[in-house]
Order: sequence, then C-alpha cells, then structure tokens
Amino acid sequence: MKELPIYPYVRPEEMDRERRDPHPVAVVGAGLTGLTLALDLVRRGIPVLVLDDDNTVGVRGLASRGMVWAQRTLDIFDRLGMAGDVVGKGVRWNVGRVLCRDMAVASFTLQDQPDMRHNGFVNLQQYYLESFLVDALMREPLADLRWLNRVAGIEPAADGPATLRVETPDGAYRCRAQWVVACDGANSAVRGMLGLRPRVYDRTEDRWIIIDIVLRDTAWPEERWTWLDARSNHGRAVWRHKMADDTWRLDFQLRPDEDPVEAATESAMRQRVWDLLGEPVAFDIAWHGVWAYRHECLDSLRHGRVLFAGDSAHLVAPFGARGGNGGIQDADNLGWKLALLLQGRAGESLLDTYSAERKHAAMENIRQARRSSRFVYPGAARSAALWRDAIIALAPRHDVAARMINTGRLCMPAVYPPSPLARGAHAHVGRALPNVVLRQADGLTLHGLLGPWFTVLVFGDALPPGAPVARRDSLVEWVAVGPLCDQRGRAALAHQLGLEMDGAAWLLRPDQHVMAAGDACDSEAPQEWVAQALCGSRAACTESFPEARGLLPAIGGASHAAIPATT
Repeated sequence: MKELPIYPYVRPEEMDRERRDPHPVAVVGAGLTGLTLALDLVRRGIPVLVLDDDNTVGVRGLASRGMVWAQRTLDIFDRLGMAGDVVGKGVRWNVGRVLCRDMAVASFTLQDQPDMRHNGFVNLQQYYLESFLVDALMREPLADLRWLNRVAGIEPAADGPATLRVETPDGAYRCRAQWVVACDGANSAVRGMLGLRPRVYDRTEDRWIIIDIVLRDTAWPEERWTWLDARSNHGRAVWRHKMADDTWRLDFQLRPDEDPVEAATESAMRQRVWDLLGEPVAFDIAWHGVWAYRHECLDSLRHGRVLFAGDSAHLVAPFGARGGNGGIQDADNLGWKLALLLQGRAGESLLDTYSAERKHAAMENIRQARRSSRFVYPGAARSAALWRDAIIALAPRHDVAARMINTGRLCMPAVYPPSPLARGAHAHVGRALPNVVLRQADGLTLHGLLGPWFTVLVFGDALPPGAPVARRDSLVEWVAVGPLCDQRGRAALAHQLGLEMDGAAWLLRPDQHVMAAGDACDSEAPQEWVAQALCGSRAACTESFPEARGLLPAIGGASHAAIPATT
C-alpha cells in the first residue's frame, strides 16, 4: 500500500530574530489551491510563504478527494510545468455510462481531440497532484514551505501588512505579510477568525460513503459508470471511477435511515463492495469516508488584504468535478494579478476583479451542481421525482430523454462576464483560449506562444505596421501565428476557433482567457486596454512611472513595496 510523504518541520526564522520586511504573500493552507497559487507566484518572481498545520499532502490519509481533472486544469498545469506528471500517472477515460435498475439507459463518449494539447479528462488521486506541486515548490528558492505551522490568529491592518500568529512544535511566533490568501478549506480557520460566514444556498441530508479500493484483477472497463438506483445498493446511486495504482473510487449513496457509522465499518464496506461486484473478490480498502454536500459562497472573495480561494471561498457538491478544478482556476486567476500588484505594475482595484470573476464562476458551478444533485436526489420534491422517473423511463428509447439525464455535467472553464478585462461582444471574449496544436513536428500549441503577461495573437502571416517590439519590461507582446503553423494547425484553428489567417487579433490575459478579439487592431489599442484594466488609464500608469512612458509600466503604491519584475 502506498504511503504519503512526510515533510520535515524546520524552525521558522521569526522565532529567533525579527524579520525586517513583511512577506509579500502568505498562503494559508498547503492544499491543491494554495500550492498551485504559490507555484504560480514564485514562477512570476514573487516570494511566497506557505503555512500548513500538517506535514504531508492529502487529507486524512490516502483519500482520493478530488480525482477528475479537466482539460482546462491540464492546460494550467502545462504552464506550470507539471501536466506531464499528472497525465503520465493518471488514467484517461472517454466513456461514461448511466444505469437504471442495472440496465444501461444512457452513455456518452468524449471524442478524441487530436487538435488539442490535452484530451478530455484524467483521473488521479488529489494527493498525487499535491505531491507534484510540493516537489516543484521545493526546487524554487522563492518558496518558503513551513510544515506544522498552524495559523492561530490574524490581525488585518486597514492599509498595511497583516500580522499572523502561528503555532509550531517549538512554540508560537508572529509574522507579517503584505497579502494573505486563505486556502484553508471548507472549514476555513482564517474565515472564522475574521468573523466571515459564507452565504449558504442549500444543504442536504443526502449522505454518501466513499470507498477507495485497490482491485487488480477485474474486467471492469476504464469508464465512468453511474447507477441511479443500483439493486446492489438498496436502490440507491453508485459512482465508479478508475484511478492510478489499480485503485477504484466507489461512491455509494446511503439510505435515509442508514447509520453512517455502521456503514463505515469494515465488514459493512466489504459487503457493499462485494454486492456491487457480484462475488467476494479480494481487494484492499485504501481509504473511506462519509460525506454530505452543501452549496455556499462568500459574498466577496476579498476582505482588505486577505483573499479567499478554493473551498474557503466557495463550496460546491462534487457532481461534475467542480471543486478541485474550480480551486485551481481561482489560483490561475489570482496569481498574475497579485504579481503585477506587488511588482508595482497595477493598482489594488485589480484584486477586486479576482473577487468578481471567481465569484461569478463559483455561482455558475453551484447552479450546475444543484441541477445534478436534484436529479440524483430529488428528496421530498414529488414533482422533481416524477419528472426524473419519466426521463429515465424514456431514455432507453429516446435520445432526447437520454440527453436530459443529469448525473453531473462535467465542468467546463469559466466564462468571465464583460469588464475591462473582458471587452467587447466577440463570442470568445471572457473564455479560456483552447490550447490548439499548431505544429505536429514539435507539438507547438497556442498557449506555447503566450508570454508571461499579455499577448496579442495576430492570426495572420505578419504583424500589423507599428506593432511595438517587445522589451524586457513590456507587459504586452505581439506574435504572428501564421508562420508558426503547419497545414494541420491552420485547419485546427479554423475548426476549433472559426479562424482563418486574415489578420484578426486577439488580446490574451496572463491566465489564458481572451480579453478582446476582433479584426486587426490599432497597435496602440491593446496597450491602452491593458493600462485601463491595471491602472484605470494609461495616464495613471505613466504618471507614477514616467521613465517607462509608452511601455505600459505600472503604478507604485505607498502602502506596499514593489518587487522587481523578473526577465
């Protein structure tokens, strides 16, 4: 049986001498969201302190927790240099099936996508992703990971660094941070210390038990199967997924009158699995846990100099794999904004766009998950139950009804609403740029053309006259896509994005979302748009940083020190 890594506790420097300057960023919680954010920030040249009360990855042992990773997540991990580890260790799947009364009533196949860098979904236990992230951070000199450092208090300041009280095996100490990001989970201690409560949209008495089993000799196909009312589970729902290491994630819906403590005994769990298998096959139980779900979200993800990300900001039922994937997108949205602010290139209002955009994404995830949860568990709503039963009855004979079965619409990347960071009515504005393969010989993709900050992709064979030459401190780079494509790449762009090489220009944000798109634009327009988004106007930028006039530099702030930009 696999064992989780144990990371060493190191006595913090603040216990022996006072640190003169505050940490630029303190991330509370070394889970999936916090580690992703920390890696993004250090890769952008921002030193990061990570505080975690544990000394390993995962939660409560070898818990699978999040385990379905979407194409968008793999694209983000590509940028961070660890997608290969995830895809190499994980299990790819393309087929999902829904069964009712043990008979197949619907299925779907995720088509192979040879035009794209990554195909569909990959299943992998969350602790693997976290361990890959820790390994990457331990190679980064700007990352300070502190294990067995529990944040026990926080004192935010109105216009300055926050002070954290941290408890360790050697005693307590205090440290300061210009910005604190709470990534400490659904029962966030930081949230509680600040007296914040998320808005609860609904709770459920519906309970499930996860039983992760190691089963090496089985004829089960590597597909996602969902039983809506499995006979082997007393007419209740079951999910089955294959993960790494011959481990299968099994979710069993419990009866309303079932004692969860009794259901979690080894004898009861083994009998439940054997009933599903149809025979007493030998297997190991890697982990188990009982769960229920609720939907909630903070009204604002920013409170002064404290920001919230992942489950501490919003909580969503696991239908459709929206929790972990959503937390990674939080980190992807926040990292570049914090970096530009700390480098003195943006105003604090940029962080308000993080709150607005990621709350918008969270609410969409909650809406989608609620629809799925109501279909799987109508509860006391008789009309919902009758509607569901009618759809299931019709599904084997009618494709329309089959498509209405909703056991969890698999998550898609967020589409951000109109704002200075999502300008215009073009269909792709606000959406994540699909990572289309442009060249088969070396696998060059669209994302591979993007710079660290903003990029204008010109879908033509040459840049327009007057396009600025990139300099080391430029925030906007220009790239002509046409010369970098082979014939198959051009066809892929036409198919995936509806684009021909006619000179259209798209402005991409650092998180790979489309900020603006349309015909070939004036060479000054992208600079102006970026200046407005970061500072309010180009004048505001150049007033504070006149020596870089015309380059889109940034504003400095009296309340925080600017950190030099990296090359």
